[in-house]
Amino acid sequence: MREIYEPFDNAEEVWFWFCRSLEARGDGLRSQSDYPGKRRFIEIGDIARMLKQMRTRGEITNRCLRTMSKWGRLGTPPYYDSRAKRSEIRLWEYGIYVLNLYLKAKGIL
Repeated sequence: MREIYEPFDNAEEVWFWFCRSLEARGDGLRSQSDYPGKRRFIEIGDIARMLKQMRTRGEITNRCLRTMSKWGRLGTPPYYDSRAKRSEIRLWEYGIYVLNLYLKAKGIL
């Protein structure tokens, strides 16, 4: 039987899926079928490798990754939250932009 995978709509959706999956992994889930939400055709490691490449090539900073991680754990983009600083919004938008480029190059989006 062929499995049906749900495609992602955009890079933000990928990022929030990645953060939720990392949280589930931290809670002890190991099998892809154990992760919350819809079935996806990529693995957590695929996104982790992309992030490592982005960081190694200097396309994204640690500060940007920290900001993206913070808002990813909160489950909402910073521009929807009044507590967000302008710098966090700029870092978020840039990080999502670069992630989007990588995801399109890999055929995920």
